[in-house]
Amino acid sequence: MRPRDLRKHSSICVLTLAVAAAVLAASPTLSSAKKPAAAGAKLSRVDVSGTRVTVSGQVTLPENTAKERRRTRVGLALSGSTGAVERHTVTITAHRTFSASWRTKLTGSLVLSVRVTIGGRPTGKAVTHTVEIHAAPVTPPTTPSNALIGTFSIQAGDTSGATPDGSYFEMLQPDGSPLANLSAEGGNPNFTPFTPGTDGGFRTYAYQGPPSPAFSNGMYGNALGAAIIKPVEFYGWNFTVVTAPTDPQLGTADPLPVITAQGGSLSGQISDWTAQWNGSSFNQGTPKPDGSLPSPTTALSGSYDPTTGAYSLQWQSRIVGGPFNGFAGVWHLSGTFVPESESPL
Repeated sequence: MRPRDLRKHSSICVLTLAVAAAVLAASPTLSSAKKPAAAGAKLSRVDVSGTRVTVSGQVTLPENTAKERRRTRVGLALSGSTGAVERHTVTITAHRTFSASWRTKLTGSLVLSVRVTIGGRPTGKAVTHTVEIHAAPVTPPTTPSNALIGTFSIQAGDTSGATPDGSYFEMLQPDGSPLANLSAEGGNPNFTPFTPGTDGGFRTYAYQGPPSPAFSNGMYGNALGAAIIKPVEFYGWNFTVVTAPTDPQLGTADPLPVITAQGGSLSGQISDWTAQWNGSSFNQGTPKPDGSLPSPTTALSGSYDPTTGAYSLQWQSRIVGGPFNGFAGVWHLSGTFVPESESPL
């Protein structure tokens, strides 16, 4: 090759290498391309009080969008040396936080495992924490002689007037102010009226648990339980009320309601009262299954006419865990009490 041609060839090579280097600098190679980050959970609190376990934390997401948060669940598994495992699944808040509280049936040195799922698929690594549980003996409750055993039929709610009537629900924010139900149809949106379910009301002699599945989309969506009340819309999703021997939120044993009448007044416990909404379960009983009354939870109170069977019941219960953590549900029920011997099968 002649010297002139050699110089021309060398210039072309240098120019080609420069262009290639510029392209490589502007476009990341496959080896340097970033892979989507996996979601993960970080524990901020793990408390043990007797047999009650309380867990809270925060989740990191690859995409922190409302859609991604709705698809996200946090699975909690508590396991012992015998192989027994208790599992709970909770949603996350708009701030990507989660919390759960339940009374465990396991004892000894237990391992708590927390893992995030998005759209039903696990993502990221599980976080583990060791807890020690020492169970105390439990004395079975006794049924008082003045307990009302039967069905408390529910009168349909009416919120169209200045004062609500019948059976209805209120939601209070942590500061005590009402949270309006933006899905309510007509009437005062601070109150959500009830319509009686297929059983006509709630029973004190038998549980009225959730169906399987409990929600229209499997793990989330409209609540389907319709025995006590007809599901009613709340912020875009139908919610309902169930009672079950194992608390759907806490995973602990729930006693049947015991409501007693004394001189025209009602009192007692309705610890198994559970609201279900969009994949979440919220214990809304009083007292809570462990016997506590966390503020602003109040004791059950009401009135009763033994001649007509007319009754009224009211209480409020703190929400622990889930998207409404720290809020409170206020329950107003009225109708007619029907003894078990007269209740339809």
